[in-house]
Amino acid sequence: MPTLDIPGGTIHYEQRGSGIPVVLTPGGMWGGYVHRVVATELAKDFRVITWDRRNTDGKSTIVIEGDQSEADIWSDDLATLIRFLGIAPCYVGEYAGCRTSPLLCLKYPALVKGLMLAWPSGGDGPVNHLPRTMFRPFIRAAIRRGMQGVVDLNFPAGRDAAADQPVGIDAYEQNPGNRDRLLAMAPLHFIRQMAYWEAFFNTSADLAVAGCRATDQEWASIKLPATVTAGADPIHPSDAARKIHSLLPNCEFHAPVISAEEWNGIFGTVPYPKVADLQGARIAPVWRDFIMRHEA
Repeated sequence: MPTLDIPGGTIHYEQRGSGIPVVLTPGGMWGGYVHRVVATELAKDFRVITWDRRNTDGKSTIVIEGDQSEADIWSDDLATLIRFLGIAPCYVGEYAGCRTSPLLCLKYPALVKGLMLAWPSGGDGPVNHLPRTMFRPFIRAAIRRGMQGVVDLNFPAGRDAAADQPVGIDAYEQNPGNRDRLLAMAPLHFIRQMAYWEAFFNTSADLAVAGCRATDQEWASIKLPATVTAGADPIHPSDAARKIHSLLPNCEFHAPVISAEEWNGIFGTVPYPKVADLQGARIAPVWRDFIMRHEA
């Protein structure tokens, strides 16, 4: 199992294919396994790396600490992974949320050749909804029942389960040591850190992407080639993609590849990673075309 050491634990990653490097970051709180379809498709032409962010439903370590936003910490981990693999500059892709990859481009532009985003979250909808699922149930559990209460809520997989999205996944099956890490943690430390990370969401309704602290001016400073594909639902509204398109000086806009009707028929009904499979099948041709054209 390939891993990368980070302060406090390890990051798990996987590789497929060969050639031009492409690194894919999951959305929500999902592990890299949700990119199985898009990664497999792109690996027919490129070297594709998927990875599990810390504190998400994957094999990477739970590390509840840091003085930055959660997305900033993930972007730093991603920069470390790219350097470790020696693949800079590379293409980076992210769908559902899109909080991590833009910060990578902002902080480490030399590591990135092109930015590919899809289904970005923005506006009042995700800002009002997502913190209630990603942070508050676990803060409440830690206050009332200590860290056993957090474990009982299936943290971190439960960070998406609470969003009316069926999961049916044991959060500790992929990394059993994460359960022990949580149980050994001081509840007050966990509560303070989660509340701090939640604050970045609660204050982001006016920003381009929910939970991403980048201002409009910072987005406009990203000169890399980019493409953004719009969503068509309240958490990933098309307006969020349009705003990103208007801010990035070298960005292509792509209309939704999944209609609102299709999305409404699967979201909250079909479990992950099957929803991500559909997303991956639809976005793979868009991203392949983007990379091929810029490489040409």
